[in-house]
Amino acid sequence: MTYVPKFCRIAVVVDDLDAFTRDAAALLGLHFVSPKLDEQFTAFSVAFGEHGLMGIQPHEELPFASQGRLIEVAMDVTSADATTDRLVAGGYQPVVTNFLPAPAANEYLFGRDFHNIPLMVCTAGDNEMQMREQGPFAELELAPLPKVGAVTLVVENMADTARDLERFFDMTFVPCDPMGLGTAGLSGAHRVRLVEGHSPFHAEFHPPLASIDLIYEDVERQRAMLEKSGFSLSERALRSGGHAYYLGSSFHNVPITLYPASADQELKGI
Repeated sequence: MTYVPKFCRIAVVVDDLDAFTRDAAALLGLHFVSPKLDEQFTAFSVAFGEHGLMGIQPHEELPFASQGRLIEVAMDVTSADATTDRLVAGGYQPVVTNFLPAPAANEYLFGRDFHNIPLMVCTAGDNEMQMREQGPFAELELAPLPKVGAVTLVVENMADTARDLERFFDMTFVPCDPMGLGTAGLSGAHRVRLVEGHSPFHAEFHPPLASIDLIYEDVERQRAMLEKSGFSLSERALRSGGHAYYLGSSFHNVPITLYPASADQELKGI
């Protein structure tokens, strides 16, 4: 069976990493660890978990964090080196090469010249292998809920972006509900959703990031908890039943959608 490249993590800038991780645990059920590998870097602090969300707090100006809150959308591929070679041949150059000692392999961060999307290219399993030096660490597909189920990216030309993602990453897209985040959407088993067009929530976006979509077994319980804590959520009926809820960027300036596990296939456009 041919491996399907998949979204594996997303990194965003936060203003206060301690407050972000504390509130994410209390209000979203997401728990974080600090990678030992990043202790060597004093310019920023990092925390992430099996759920696929990574928070980064810069302590000085960083070139890769100079264009907004979205740092990376990481994709697991069969070979990071081979995919990077394809991107370089297509005219794109990595802006950061990150060496992972445990698998003795590189992962490559590309800049926003690729449809304004900062992409991290990594070989499937390498990052988890690195994290397992600190203890158990599951791949995103096998991790327990809650976790990131998809990332929704707003792009200027959805068809062109999907075409290039298919060209370089062998990703297949199908039409999907843009969930009010645009007028049209494309998605797939890779868990990257593209949207384009007007959205009433545009003020909540940090382009190209429109939403980090979190899966919950009991999304109504999570909605009630957030509302009790003072958050306002926008409701969206799902074709498969139940509702998704958009928090906008009210949680530490990071746009978030909550949706039930029962709608996971729907959000992948399947």
